[in-house]
Amino acid sequence: MIEKIRKRDGRIVDFDKNKIVEAIWKAAQEVGGKDRKRAEELADQVVQLLEKQLKPGEIPTVEQVQDTVEKVLVENGHYKTAKAYILYRALHAQIRELVDEYLQRKTWLVRENSNMTYSLQALNFHIS
Repeated sequence: MIEKIRKRDGRIVDFDKNKIVEAIWKAAQEVGGKDRKRAEELADQVVQLLEKQLKPGEIPTVEQVQDTVEKVLVENGHYKTAKAYILYRALHAQIRELVDEYLQRKTWLVRENSNMTYSLQALNFHIS
């Protein structure tokens, strides 16, 4: 039974299957899905598959869980839901990268423009 999950920042937190259910449900709704119970069943399949893949005591990563969600959606013929899930995942990866780049001072704006510091305004300027 999966009890913990490793977040992207390395933290280990309690595993919550409901987060998988919600992610699948939101992706399904994006493409007209109306059966939340099916999202719960698919989340159960995700957990079962993860438990088979993991070694005893191994803690899954967020990426492993997300990859498994994609696999289960496709294997069950939920191609539109899988696409919505993948696009949402990609969008959030871009957002994380953008914010990380900004916070790690990789952007030229903060160094080159003495009037701009780390602020919401500077982040908005960096995004545009």
